[in-house]
Amino acid sequence: MMVSPFTPLFFIDRKTDGVACEYVQTFATTDQILIELIGENDWGGGARVIDGFTEEPLFEITLNIRVINEETTLRFATLSLSPGVYSVEIDGIGKSQSVKITDNVKELAKTTLIQYSMHNNRQREDAIFFIDNMQYFFDFRVPGGFKESNWSFSVENEQFVTDKADVMQLYALESTQHKFTLGTSQGCPVWFAEMLNRILCCTYVYFDGVRYARKESGVPELAVQLEGVNSFVFTQNLQRVAYIDPFIEAKNNFILRRVNTAEYRAINEGVNRKI
Repeated sequence: MMVSPFTPLFFIDRKTDGVACEYVQTFATTDQILIELIGENDWGGGARVIDGFTEEPLFEITLNIRVINEETTLRFATLSLSPGVYSVEIDGIGKSQSVKITDNVKELAKTTLIQYSMHNNRQREDAIFFIDNMQYFFDFRVPGGFKESNWSFSVENEQFVTDKADVMQLYALESTQHKFTLGTSQGCPVWFAEMLNRILCCTYVYFDGVRYARKESGVPELAVQLEGVNSFVFTQNLQRVAYIDPFIEAKNNFILRRVNTAEYRAINEGVNRKI
């Protein structure tokens, strides 16, 4: 059994030198934590939520089951938790890093909600984005945001120079790149950057409700490493996706807001939260 690498929880089994990062992964009470397990059909294990303070199991997670083929089955669940500190334990895999669930506006103001999905299930074999013909988005909340000092500008154009050295503009289309800062003054673990790089391979990626794509082949770049601590700040160059199909965007925005059949989350109306 394998946890999909797009699941926004971290099951870290490798050892590292140095002092561990103090940052605790944070989610809002409105975030939907989608867990996907992909593996053999006859897997008999289970998953449960663990109290982050007492280490005692709180409840078993009810896993929905969808058979992919004769050898592989998808097991998935969506968690929406009340304020507290938790981890998720999966039989045969282990326990995730602790996550903090909060409704504290000041704490959440230092984070950005990244939501992501593919346009079909053929792009990857390690995640399922359409289940029973319904599209699913993963929610991943990270420390950091956009700084106004990290804007850059570019243009795609074609010009013609006359025999008198006058420049004639034949075609031009401007664009603005925004550099996303991953990590605050406390930094974040390196696997947050690994996850961000993976997320930006998706067709649809939204930062606080605004759709972005990586600029060309840009990847998260190390900006700051806290001395003596395995804690880092990364930057990622992004460009807003502006010329898009309005039908697809309306459908995606509906899915991004869906909590259940009766509740919907508010989304940002095109204004980035600045840090």
